[in-house]
Amino acid sequence: MPYIIDGDNLIGSSPDISLEDPDSRSKLVQVVQKYQESRKNNITIVFDGAPQNGLLREDIRSKFSVVYPRESSSADEEIKRILNGFHYFKDVTLITSDKELKAFAKEKGAKTVSSIEFYFQLKRVSRYSGKVAETRKRIDAELSDREVDQWMKIFDE
Repeated sequence: MPYIIDGDNLIGSSPDISLEDPDSRSKLVQVVQKYQESRKNNITIVFDGAPQNGLLREDIRSKFSVVYPRESSSADEEIKRILNGFHYFKDVTLITSDKELKAFAKEKGAKTVSSIEFYFQLKRVSRYSGKVAETRKRIDAELSDREVDQWMKIFDE
């Protein structure tokens, strides 16, 4: 199921990421990557303005891309262009709180999720994956020779 994300709209809806932060886009990409790892969905994030690296499309990994609008175009226009590229809209989900974009997507038959609702989905997945990583660290913890010796003394007595 492909997700198209209105990136700046999602950042604007996120209480812990600010559009004023120069790293806000990379922070959002990292959070969405964790989400994508757990879901395996195709995800495209569309940001406004010119890309920092000059690429209009950057494939971060398989099934995960960041897209910027073409010159003299907006992210909203780019999102509409991407949506128009689909033939079967029932499986497409647009993440935005922009009323015009939501109406456009619904008219096509795509699903929509508000940015704030999706933000909380991202946080739940991030919190869960953090707990899994913490548990793995504890399970995979390596003991030093000194620690092994101390445990052996305790259990040998």
